[in-house]
Amino acid sequence: MTRRLFTVAGSLAGSLAALLGPGTGAFAQTPLRIGVVEDLSGMYSGNGGPNMVLATQLAVEDFGGKVLGRPIEVTGVDHQNKPDIGSSLARQLVDQRGVSALVLGGASSVGLAVQSYARERKVTTLVTGGYASQFSGAGCSPYGTQWTPSTGELAKAVAGAVVQGGGKSWYFITADYVFGHGLAADASKAVKAAGGSVVGEIRHPLGATDLSSQLIQAQSSGADVIGLANAGPDLVNTIKQAREFGITSKVVAMLVFTNNTVALGLDVAQGIRMAVNFYWDANDPSRAFAKKLMARNGNVVPTMGHAVAYVSTLHYLRAVEKAGTDDAAAVDKAMKEMPITDGILSNPRIQKNGRVVMDMYLVEVKSPKDSKSKADLYRIVETIPGDTLFTPAEKSGCPLTAG
Repeated sequence: MTRRLFTVAGSLAGSLAALLGPGTGAFAQTPLRIGVVEDLSGMYSGNGGPNMVLATQLAVEDFGGKVLGRPIEVTGVDHQNKPDIGSSLARQLVDQRGVSALVLGGASSVGLAVQSYARERKVTTLVTGGYASQFSGAGCSPYGTQWTPSTGELAKAVAGAVVQGGGKSWYFITADYVFGHGLAADASKAVKAAGGSVVGEIRHPLGATDLSSQLIQAQSSGADVIGLANAGPDLVNTIKQAREFGITSKVVAMLVFTNNTVALGLDVAQGIRMAVNFYWDANDPSRAFAKKLMARNGNVVPTMGHAVAYVSTLHYLRAVEKAGTDDAAAVDKAMKEMPITDGILSNPRIQKNGRVVMDMYLVEVKSPKDSKSKADLYRIVETIPGDTLFTPAEKSGCPLTAG
């Protein structure tokens, strides 16, 4: 079993000691280390992957490379979307490398396992690729923040609008793991709350290549809408095969990344609507971030995950600076007190349960004739206020909000 670990920035304590001279405290010589626990090579690596590590490193560079006199080091590890591997790698990062914060991407099942371990060890977690609501719900951490919209927000933003537009009855095709289950459940609630109904659901294993039986069963259900409660390559395969079956207008996706749109191509993806918390061409700060990242990754358009890895890392480092320590409790307090000022996210704030609330965009994939470049993928249909989408902390199920 291969376990990948690579360091993108670092320094040698011995060399620093020589440069700084005698009398320099050992603490000042020790790097502040950030670990990125991510899918670096598997099915979700396009959503986050190596570019998640790069975005984290870019934040470190833009911060200045040091905090409290300590150089900052970023290390990325490949959890292969397996919770046991992710937990083992997180232990290595914390126990052997002295990591102060973990950036969590890839499958939610892995992120939840790692956040549980980090909570026990009092280590900061920045959830930048996990979309399950449990990160800031029942599985919340007093040292954790969730920067991605959860399945609940994604469902409310898309499903409610579709029902209001006439898509009353729904049938779900669901990825059979924690994220898919959560997205289907939250979308079902949103559909029913908007006055619609759910007529059925069929699940498929993670990484399925043939979804014909699921599509045929969904089509034969007679539902107005086939809701896709999956993501990544699973989503891409489902949409492509739906087109082959002539199923077009009935299909609704609730989590689509820019790399998924690129993989589908505008010919296939045009007209799909989805909710996002970031689009690279939304404003000047988002364009500036995208320009810097794309200059170093072969012009790959950044995803939501890449953007929040950058924003959350910057905010974390500013909180360390304000707190004067990397102690997770002190840093969490500072993170929640400080405004998030980069402008990349719209009106962000952190709730008591660690949930980052922000406005979201309802976007539509452009047609090939309307697109001006390979990166020109979406048009923003509307901005949805975060307070209308995100669950208040006291209703999230997070134990931190009790009392």
